[in-house]
Amino acid sequence: MPCEDSIFHDPETGILFASFKYVGYNWDGDMERMRENTKVQEWWRMTDGFQESFVPGAKGSYDSPPDWWRGVEEVFYCP
Repeated sequence: MPCEDSIFHDPETGILFASFKYVGYNWDGDMERMRENTKVQEWWRMTDGFQESFVPGAKGSYDSPPDWWRGVEEVFYCP
């Protein structure tokens, strides 16, 4: 599953903002395979404590529902 990841840091608030660009044809299948990957699960458990979800009721990257991440609309892109 090819993708592009970027992480930005706002030093004034301490907030990290991540951008994930998916390149593929089977989003649901690819995301399910990623969720089943034990290394990904380990990473989520390790990093969840450093994150705060803006989704009410979210408990962690692996625990759902509700999803930990919230999608947002891209308003500008410059390749």
